[in-house]
Amino acid sequence: MLKMTVIPQDLVAVFHASFHPTQGNVVDWSLKTSDDLNLDSIEFNVLPSGLHLIDRDVVYFTKDGQHGVCIFRRRKTEEQGQRGFRLSSFGVLLARSKRPRPWRHTAALKDLFTIIHKQCEEAGLVQPTESQWEPARAYFEERKIRKVDAREWSGWNQDFSDSTEFNSHPTLHLSQLFRILGPSSLIIYRHVLGRRRILIYTQPPVEAACILCYAAADMCYEAQLSTSGRTRDPLSVLGMVTLSDMRRLKTESGWIACTTDAIFLEKPSCYELLVDLTHSGPRPAFYLSKPVIPPPPRGQTHRLSMTHFAWSDVKLWNELDRILQLGHDRCCSENDNELLAPTTASWIGDAWADVWRVYEDACIVCAGLWMGLGWRRGAVGLEGDDDLGLSLSGSTTREGSYVRNLGMGIEGRPSVSTARTMRRSSTMSWSSGRATIVGTSGVDELGGSKAHQGSSSSGGEDGGDAEEERVDRQLCTTLALLQTLHAHTAFQLAVLASFLPPPGSESSSSGTVYLYPKDMVQFELGPLSSSDARYLEWVAQEYAGNTQVVMKRGWKDLVGALLGYT
Repeated sequence: MLKMTVIPQDLVAVFHASFHPTQGNVVDWSLKTSDDLNLDSIEFNVLPSGLHLIDRDVVYFTKDGQHGVCIFRRRKTEEQGQRGFRLSSFGVLLARSKRPRPWRHTAALKDLFTIIHKQCEEAGLVQPTESQWEPARAYFEERKIRKVDAREWSGWNQDFSDSTEFNSHPTLHLSQLFRILGPSSLIIYRHVLGRRRILIYTQPPVEAACILCYAAADMCYEAQLSTSGRTRDPLSVLGMVTLSDMRRLKTESGWIACTTDAIFLEKPSCYELLVDLTHSGPRPAFYLSKPVIPPPPRGQTHRLSMTHFAWSDVKLWNELDRILQLGHDRCCSENDNELLAPTTASWIGDAWADVWRVYEDACIVCAGLWMGLGWRRGAVGLEGDDDLGLSLSGSTTREGSYVRNLGMGIEGRPSVSTARTMRRSSTMSWSSGRATIVGTSGVDELGGSKAHQGSSSSGGEDGGDAEEERVDRQLCTTLALLQTLHAHTAFQLAVLASFLPPPGSESSSSGTVYLYPKDMVQFELGPLSSSDARYLEWVAQEYAGNTQVVMKRGWKDLVGALLGYT
């Protein structure tokens, strides 16, 4: 696999923040491209509460719409007032762009921070001097912004290729996160597509929660970028937020963020979905923020209500689960899997002993029988072709390329890879607006014969081949998941467009369209489900343009849907 050697040049600031025994969190050193750049309060985002309990971490954050990343370290010290440890974060702030990629700096920042700390230890210093910041100055000079990146997003292939460290891309952890969250991950998907406010509550280390934010936002990134609606901006990723961001969270719409401050659990008016990663059960807990009716004259105006995945999500989840089963090997290396271990170790156990997973399986089975999907291969079956877009050996053309059937949401066409300039780009290509899976002779299918050959061989060369196979499988699984989600999104948006007046007509500029429970069946949603109706309202609100869509859910409408009246 050929690694990218292009050094990103998108930085506007590099800084160091630490905890002072009398002043609290402070920024004690920084370099900026302009004196007008304001770094006030950034020290609270890069040193969130609870981080003093761990030795190291990675924190993603935003400051006035600009993305950043920092490396946290806890060092032992006998300095008075420090309580035995010195807490510090070394980070960078990126320039505004259409697709910021702070993760491209993570590996280099770790190495740079280690060098600076080693110099301090050798000199017997607690705080770096000006001369010891010289490596940071050279780093900033090499990577500071030269010109604004105005490139349009050109697809996932290019997006993954732009990462200097392949495994640093958050979206590549999507399969691992689906395995952890299970069918409940589609609750996040719905809120992302509806551009809702999503808050993830976690405990240190926080890197896994920050990665979840980026990976979740990318579930609908292409659809939100290319769909004409109220806005074409994808869901905003805020990263780590603290109490200083509370006013911002209440006023902004359409974001996903994470926090370690437990007081947000008592402020449900700041968000619409809460994902509690600290839940003691086998899965994280999901809570909806609902208004209190009637609103009280004082006190909380919203309350938290636990929610679960909808039965209408079963068909989509089965397709995603089949992709995960095909990509059964670890999506990441052992070191990358350790990233999620502190947060998820308590959730993962033997399947037979996991009562909640048994409950999930029972719900999926019942939902499948209710929807008449039948059984196939020991699981609830799906309508349509047996092979998904992930399969590279099933439903193929003469060139060995899988093509999605007309009406599956993404219309592809056969394509043959001409040159393997990058091994990880050869197994699947994704251009903007069209997905095409490219067949290769190297990977017959996920878990296929060549993968077994790589796992059974030994030696340095075979070990390199096994690593390449793992990377290919990881990329293939991730792109297949993104393709499946995009196909489902495109399908539902196409159904919504069929109810709207034609563009350019008088009624398209201002008008009202009524949707009834029987119409929800066309969206593959449950006509009697209140959660499905609420989700459809979100989608219509965001993607119906100036047309107002009203859901009719009176008792006559519900009875009519139940009895099949038109």
